[in-house]
Amino acid sequence: MGRMCYMNGEFIPESELKISAYDLSVAQGVAAFEMTRSFNGVHFKLRSHLHRLLASCRALSLSFPWTLDEVEGWCLETAARNDHGPGEEHRLLIVVSPGCAPMYRELGGVIPHPFLYIADFPLRYTVAGFSKYFTEGVHCVTSQIQQVPDTCLPSSAKHRSRLHFHLAQMQAPAGTWPLMLDQAGYYTEAPGANLCGVIRGQVIGNSLESLPGISMQTAIDLSGGRIGQFQQIPAADELWLTGTPFCAISVASLDGKPIGDGKPGPVYKAMMEKWNNLVGLNIAEQIIRWDEEAS
Repeated sequence: MGRMCYMNGEFIPESELKISAYDLSVAQGVAAFEMTRSFNGVHFKLRSHLHRLLASCRALSLSFPWTLDEVEGWCLETAARNDHGPGEEHRLLIVVSPGCAPMYRELGGVIPHPFLYIADFPLRYTVAGFSKYFTEGVHCVTSQIQQVPDTCLPSSAKHRSRLHFHLAQMQAPAGTWPLMLDQAGYYTEAPGANLCGVIRGQVIGNSLESLPGISMQTAIDLSGGRIGQFQQIPAADELWLTGTPFCAISVASLDGKPIGDGKPGPVYKAMMEKWNNLVGLNIAEQIIRWDEEAS
């Protein structure tokens, strides 16, 4: 039967998941979403992701006619129906759509009201090839594609209108991660990742026109840092990217210039050791093992 998912009140095979071409999530990218991961099969901060999903819907004027308890139950049931095998982890995708545009509601085959679907697939596919980032760090470049300003689209919402992310990734040289600037020329975030900097020994998670990252907050909590803004990346002793699937990776260079000594720094290493202890496994070693198995 393959993987199972939840769709609009029922559990169905993922291969049968269908969304109308006239749905606003397809036609205009009007949708809020979250993606989570598990550690040893236990879903990490699922409730925090669901709270952010609700906040995103409110910021985007999307209806959310369910309780968080209901959605959490559907997430856990979806995962329970998908056994990815020994040593695998869950990657949940949770999407809220407003349904089809009013002008198309008489066409048939559409969902005329808000709906939610949940899919679940093995995490390893999201982090394939990430091994080197934990040992060497990642090389970043400043993108020519700017962050969409909050006056146009709230950065506090995790939404499907991500064409600017796609363009930034497509224009970045192979093997690099783009960092996006706001209209004033300050760094905001990378596509799908937040920025954390270590400046004069203080860890700061960048909040400037950026998604309030759950992984960023975890890194801040574990390192004793704070959420704020930093405008001069070259002054950083260390720079990290944080994101749900990989947790945190160190930035080795920006635009060809090393950050610190160009290697994962001591504050990053200490923070990741605490994260390993928090979740009961070595995050880097798990991803490295998956890459070795795939090679």
